[in-house]
Amino acid sequence: MKKATMQYLELFHGESHQLHHHRVYIILLVGIGIMLLFSILDTILAPEFFSEFLCYRLFAAGLCGLLVGTNYCDKEQRHAWLIGFSGYLSAGLVILLTIHRTGGILSPYYVGLIVTMTIYTVIAPLTTPQTLISGFALIAMYLLSLVFVESLTHDQLMRLFSNLFFMVCFVFIAATQSWADTAARKQECMLRTAENEAAAVLARQADNLEGEVKRRSEEQQITEKRYRILYEAIADDVVLVTPQGVVLQANSSYLSRFSDGTVPERGSFFNAVRPEDLEKVQSGLLDAFERGAPVAAWHLTLLSAQGHSLEVEISGTLLQRGEIKLGLQLVIRDIGIRKQLEEKLIASLGKVRQTENAAILALVKLSEYRDRPPGHHLERIREYCKVLAEKLSCLGEFRDVFTDEFVQNLYQGSILHDIGKVAIADEILEKKGPLTEKEEQSLRHHTLFGGNVIKTMAEECGGSSFLSLAQNIAYFHHERWDGQGFPYGLRGVEIPLEARIMALADTYEGLTSPRDKEKAMPHRQALGMIVESAGHQLDPLIVHAFVLAQEIFDGIRCELAETS
Repeated sequence: MKKATMQYLELFHGESHQLHHHRVYIILLVGIGIMLLFSILDTILAPEFFSEFLCYRLFAAGLCGLLVGTNYCDKEQRHAWLIGFSGYLSAGLVILLTIHRTGGILSPYYVGLIVTMTIYTVIAPLTTPQTLISGFALIAMYLLSLVFVESLTHDQLMRLFSNLFFMVCFVFIAATQSWADTAARKQECMLRTAENEAAAVLARQADNLEGEVKRRSEEQQITEKRYRILYEAIADDVVLVTPQGVVLQANSSYLSRFSDGTVPERGSFFNAVRPEDLEKVQSGLLDAFERGAPVAAWHLTLLSAQGHSLEVEISGTLLQRGEIKLGLQLVIRDIGIRKQLEEKLIASLGKVRQTENAAILALVKLSEYRDRPPGHHLERIREYCKVLAEKLSCLGEFRDVFTDEFVQNLYQGSILHDIGKVAIADEILEKKGPLTEKEEQSLRHHTLFGGNVIKTMAEECGGSSFLSLAQNIAYFHHERWDGQGFPYGLRGVEIPLEARIMALADTYEGLTSPRDKEKAMPHRQALGMIVESAGHQLDPLIVHAFVLAQEIFDGIRCELAETS
């Protein structure tokens, strides 16, 4: 995650430098234009200073031209802000000289400073600090030019305060706009980076399918741009129809597939539609024709002229000439090959999931052999957890929590609950009598060992909802509702939901299928003990779900009972 963040920030800064570099040209050229436009204004407001002001403005325009060349030579785009800021200050300095020569605080050229700020802060992609520095730099120059050059009366000081107030307000408005623009560009860059990463992952998992989709997408784009020239060369079937389905025009591919090779007089597109789909297609075409809405990815089964069923995707748009609606141009794409690839990919992913689940179960069983004889302990545990999750989802309070993904992750993650016992000494695990206090503390550490192992796995793979859930189960399945559990003494809903579910399943398993078979309780006795523990050891709501599903629990216990 940290690496991805650094990559996105590096990309954002690179794009910002490039954008700033390009916009500096615009800023400088606009500045040159504004300087020349001010000369026109000089002929009206200050004709007596026209020659003097023209020299100022030509100097500023020349400096901006020099800065344009400097920006062109900045091939690495490192000094865009400095170049643009220099042009900005030179324009501001010329306006300040004009203000000083035409009445100081009362000069109408004061507006020129606002214009200069507006041009620079709107065009340049400045950060908030850069906007504040630029704005207050010009304000400071304006203030110093008036306070230290002129003696101001009380009225002039009030006028100065008013001017400064509006300039400061504008600077903060521009800074807010710069902050919003920078945040938006960062968000866009981050989303684009995330989208690229997701696309790369999908590409690695489905190269064949992606290649087919890309080829088809490129064909559709070419068709939409150049259909008048390449109409007959289009790989897909193309047909122009009225809202009533009358075929007005079609390419040879469509005609060879859905007719005898020619456009039949008053031939109908609906002849290729199955009777059960006819009403939906008729209403869809009529709606698209009346509202101008595009036909987007309709998936239908059409019948060819030879009676073969074809799985197709139909897209289209309304063709108009002025106000006249000519008809609906439909592109019919055979997606049979794509569907076959999708089905193969889904089947392949299913096999991969089954293989992963089998590998996880086998590895956990290997670790289980150190603690108890081989059997169906793990199978029972995961079935108990799944039943509890399904019952809780029906109670309403957790309806949005128990998604299919959550239940599947709980089902597989539950078998990792005691994986940490591989780090416990054999003499403790195999001890027949009661454990000493030191041995008991050592055994309790299996929750930390297991949680840490799964946490490391999750960090290695960059985050996984399955491993995150399994990690919570390993860490917290021995916590108690009353806060008397271990390893952290969590209380109530501080304990993750999946760990609370695991705690009840593990308790029932421990009562009905302990390592010492002679101590195994019948289902009814175990049920009573679990009900008594509600609000103390176990979550009352989960105990309630267990009571509702207790017959299913008993059935699982009997079905997966040890055979010897």
